[in-house]
Amino acid sequence: MAGIIISPFALGGLLHDPIILNFATVEAFGIQKFNIMEIISQITVVALLFVAGVETDVRAFLRYGITGGAVAFGGVILPFVFGFLALMALRPDVGLAGWLFMGAVLTATSIGLTVRILMDMGRLQTREGTTILVAAVVDDIIGIVILSVAVSAARTGTIDFGHTVFIGAIGFAVWFALLIIGVRFSKYISRVFLNPFKRSGTMPIFAILIGFLISYLVTLVELHPVVGAYVAGLMFAATEEKEEIVEGARPIMLFLAPFFFCYLGMQVDLPLVATAAGIGTLLIILAIIGKIVGCYIPARLVGRISHNGSMIVGIGMVPRGEVGLIIAGVGLLAGAIDRELFGAVVAVCIITTLITPAMLKPFFRRTGPEDDSLESPLPKNG
Repeated sequence: MAGIIISPFALGGLLHDPIILNFATVEAFGIQKFNIMEIISQITVVALLFVAGVETDVRAFLRYGITGGAVAFGGVILPFVFGFLALMALRPDVGLAGWLFMGAVLTATSIGLTVRILMDMGRLQTREGTTILVAAVVDDIIGIVILSVAVSAARTGTIDFGHTVFIGAIGFAVWFALLIIGVRFSKYISRVFLNPFKRSGTMPIFAILIGFLISYLVTLVELHPVVGAYVAGLMFAATEEKEEIVEGARPIMLFLAPFFFCYLGMQVDLPLVATAAGIGTLLIILAIIGKIVGCYIPARLVGRISHNGSMIVGIGMVPRGEVGLIIAGVGLLAGAIDRELFGAVVAVCIITTLITPAMLKPFFRRTGPEDDSLESPLPKNG
């Protein structure tokens, strides 16, 4: 909201502030212009995905991997097709990269928001809760691969299907390798990389630096840095220092996140958002239907979860939150979507986040003994 208020399209335009009018672009020592807010935003995206990876319960992730994976694929395919085809029909001018980015936005699920909603409702440690969490994780991995493809399309204007398969294979191979390394060698990771920095209190900082290093290394195989950030987080998620890393990273995120979301808000041209009300409304409807239907079917057929439980899984995957904003922000920075579409995406992220708790509550009230047998709580150490 602060970003929208001070943007060049609102207060910044009225005040004619040259820095705000240029989206905080400054000149360093009279030599080169660079955008401070954009740089901080890029750093924040990597840090956000790293922390999301560290917060993942790796063992529960593996335990419900098949059901969660099936739900994730269903929750990716249908929203992606909806977003891609809708934008192709309504905005053919944005081209392939823009259509891909809109599909990627609609595939997103906010892990943090979903977990917080389930925690507030006391439903995280249930079969549905864990299935949602696993599906959200796999969903984001697939979304990140799609994001890499969309960024490549924005640069070249075409899709090389062989190259796309290569990116997907590399993405999952890197993720799976680091996940296995994190689970099987967590003690060694703690001993070699983390323990030497505990006494100085810099252990969480060193873990984040490793996350940034891995984020850079994956760019050498043409993956987006957020892929490396997330899998680096997964690598540390199985260590005993997991909670310390999350606690140490929280102040950093509290400092960086407002800059990121403020910068995204500065891109929102409210008059353009109003003109995109039709597209925004359609995208919101497609975003909700795509996730519920796409996740309900595999939860019911593969996971053999009850109708009520499958609806909980589908609705729990609806919020796009900050993940949708991150993807949209990357698309905006890459020039694949314009500010009008970005404003429509902001509306999608806000509305899907706000309505999810209200949509979930009626189904939680209907949960009875039959559903309890399908929702056996996980053990506290599971």
